Amino acid sequence: MNNNLSMHENQSSYSLWTWLIALLLAILLLWMLLSGRGPSSSCCGVTAVAVPAETMPAAPIAAAEGFGFNANCKEFSHTGDAKDYAWVANSESLKTLLCGGEEINASGDGKNVVLTGIVDSEATKTKMGEDAQAYFGAGIAVDNQLTVKAAEPVAVVAPPAAKLYFDTAKTNQPADSATTLAPIVEWLKANPSSKAVISGFHDSRGSVARNAQLAKGRAQSTYETLVAVGVDASRIEIRKPTDINGGGNLDEARRVEVSVE
Repeated sequence: MNNNLSMHENQSSYSLWTWLIALLLAILLLWMLLSGRGPSSSCCGVTAVAVPAETMPAAPIAAAEGFGFNANCKEFSHTGDAKDYAWVANSESLKTLLCGGEEINASGDGKNVVLTGIVDSEATKTKMGEDAQAYFGAGIAVDNQLTVKAAEPVAVVAPPAAKLYFDTAKTNQPADSATTLAPIVEWLKANPSSKAVISGFHDSRGSVARNAQLAKGRAQSTYETLVAVGVDASRIEIRKPTDINGGGNLDEARRVEVSVE
């Protein structure tokens, strides 16, 4: 009976150790799988699957090492191997394109191009940038840094003296006075520091006193016309000419001249 009891105890002890060893092996295997240290595919007969070449993304084509260029209206030069850039063979067209302004220059490599120089207008700048992009193609980025030339100030010239022609012995304004005086009025309104100078003339017929009165009356009616259209009275001067006699042409003599200073 003692022998049977001892045998039973030995079997129980063996079973316990068997389970402990199995548990340790399971824990070790789990740790190896989670840490990526498990058995390689080569050990277990697993064959790696090759990815077809056509399914792999193509690597971008890099610019030729050391390639660069510089161009202007007269010259084109480059460094490095240019065999991958067909546009290099047509450099004469590029030089012609760069003749559209002052000191236009294009420089860069096989991926980026910079345009510099001076052009006359925004429209010219835009057009040259578009033409350059068409020349180099969509694979090259064109940075349009062209500068638009500032417009030169336009010289402002005062209008010539306006001449109003009067009927014989009349001082009332002629029918076309508003049209004749329009450039003078426009100038006066646009140039607040300027003033109008009115001079009246008469023909050679009649008495000197009467003619002088007519010349003065014609000048006065012109003064009133300018005030009526908005010219400040302080900016109008009636100035007696050196010779108020208009000369031999009677129609030309009966006049008022309005100039600006």
